[in-house]
This record gives sequence, structure tokens and C-alpha cells, in this order.
Amino acid sequence: MYHTIMRSKVCDVFNSLNNGNYEPIFASLAPKFEHWFIGDHALSGLRTSLPITRAWYERLYRIFPNIHFDLKNIVVQGMPWDTTITVEWDDDYTLLNGQKRSNCGVHIIHFKWAKADSIHIYCDTKLLLDNLAIQAQNGIEDATLPPLIG
Repeated sequence: MYHTIMRSKVCDVFNSLNNGNYEPIFASLAPKFEHWFIGDHALSGLRTSLPITRAWYERLYRIFPNIHFDLKNIVVQGMPWDTTITVEWDDDYTLLNGQKRSNCGVHIIHFKWAKADSIHIYCDTKLLLDNLAIQAQNGIEDATLPPLIG
């Protein structure tokens, strides 16, 4: 039953993201957490504070305002005090040059007592870098900024 509840909680958060609402993420975070995205680009880096993490989601939606996640596989393992959820996804979005693009990736989220203390995000960074460059060429300055860290 617990795994079903946690799977539903994660689906609800991704559904909110698909509607441009990232606020539910903050309610799901533990007081001490890490939010990490692989690579070296405007969306990469490690965040451990709520204000910087909020700024990261604001940046994500400025760069890819119509991003949509399609969840492919969700694996929930562990007990309430030590739960790992792996979410495999495809995303899609339309770039400012009109091209429809997509990427694929995985979130690995660790929970303690239903609060996320670790979110690690992995995707095809080569494709992401190409898409960031296209957005930057079309005037989205955020796509060229250094990572938000802190």
C-alpha cells in the first residue's frame, strides 16, 4: 500500500509540472535536501536551499515554458524511512525556432518519511546542450547562464 501511495504522490508532482506548477515539489522536500542535475550547463549543479531550488524551476520554465513529461516507468523500493523512487521519463517541448524536441531521462528520488531528501536528474546532456543553444540563439538569456548552485 505504501508503495502505491508514493507512486501516486510522484505522479501527482509530475502532473503539476506538466501544468507549469512546480509548487508541489517544495511541499514534498525534506528540511535538508539536495537537488542535483547532471552536466555543466544552465540547469546543472547542486542545490540545497529552497530559494535556489525555486530559482532553478523558474529558470527551467523560462527556458522550456511548454515542457511536458511522459512517465514511462516508476519503481518504488524500500520502507517509509528509506525509500528510493526511480522515474523514467520522456519529455517534449517546442523550441522558440518552432522545432518540436524531446529528451529522455531518469529522476532518482530518495525519501525519508515521505519527504524527498535527494533528487538526482539524469538526461541526454548532449541533446539538452543543443536545445539550450537554440533557445539562447532565439533570445532566452537564461539558457546561457551559469548553474544555480547553493
